[in-house]
This record gives sequence, structure tokens and C-alpha cells, in this order.
Amino acid sequence: MASYSRTMDFLHQKLLQARTKDQEDKIVNWMLAEAQLKQAAEKNNPKSSLDTGKTK
Repeated sequence: MASYSRTMDFLHQKLLQARTKDQEDKIVNWMLAEAQLKQAAEKNNPKSSLDTGKTK
């Protein structure tokens, strides 16, 4: 992922603040789920990611 979503940015900040391994694991799992959601959305609608910046 070249650019973070707002959710990924938030989770990254929380990861930096995590104090225990358990907290880190939970946050990493959330980040993986977010990445999978983004990939699924791009897979279901690949044209929208290609059309970014184009005018009609």
C-alpha cells in the first residue's frame, strides 16, 4: 500500500503506543484486516483506482 488510509494511520499511531505484546498483536491483526478490506475493495472495483486523476 503506497498510501495509508486514515484508519491505517490511526492504527499505526496506536501500535507505536502499545505497551504489551498482546496489544501489539491485536493492533497488527486490525491492520491486516484493514489491508485485506482495501485489497478486496480494489479487486472488486479496479477501474476506480485506474481512473483516479482522469477527467471525463
